[in-house]
Amino acid sequence: MNEEIWIKLLNEGIPLLLLIGLGFISYRGLKKNQTLLSEREELLKRYLLFRGDKQVRLKIYGDEENIRNELLKNISNSWKNFKKAYDQSLLSLAKNTTKTKQLLYLITLGLLINSARHFVEAYFFLSLKAQFFYILVRELSNYILVLLSFLLLKTQTQKFLTLKGEVVKMDREILFFPNSLSTEGEQEVLNNEFDPIETIGERDGKEDPNPRE
Repeated sequence: MNEEIWIKLLNEGIPLLLLIGLGFISYRGLKKNQTLLSEREELLKRYLLFRGDKQVRLKIYGDEENIRNELLKNISNSWKNFKKAYDQSLLSLAKNTTKTKQLLYLITLGLLINSARHFVEAYFFLSLKAQFFYILVRELSNYILVLLSFLLLKTQTQKFLTLKGEVVKMDREILFFPNSLSTEGEQEVLNNEFDPIETIGERDGKEDPNPRE
């Protein structure tokens, strides 16, 4: 096998290996992120079921002070445990995203070095003017996958992470305390749909005129 064939194999093999590595890293990173997001959703569902059960018990046994205090204590402790697990899941998401980005940057650097090598070879051994646009178009095609990988990663995590890769603050609080209700009518619709634990009469120290069983 002569030298020219080796050079062709080298020129084609290096970007191919880099793109294979890019695809593998992107797939693994995105898949792990999706697993972490799914675990976060399952954690939220389990907590909502637990919280709902405690709130029902609080409504039923709220008149008994000992039981009420115990239930309030359980709700408080469960919220702390939930916050810890929820924050840990988002922290894992941030770490995996940062690691994936770093590996993608490394692959991109390798592609840039390889592209620069082609331009240097054309400058010293070929006619750069004649080969410039050919090399440019050929090399730019490799970066389409790079751009796509970063866009997919951003789309997957932008709701939970900032541009610096930090966890979005207060995310878990708005799961339970949304501030997006702009009108009183929207709030009234929710109040009519979901009966609050503590009724208006109880908050005012009065007996509820329409007690529920």
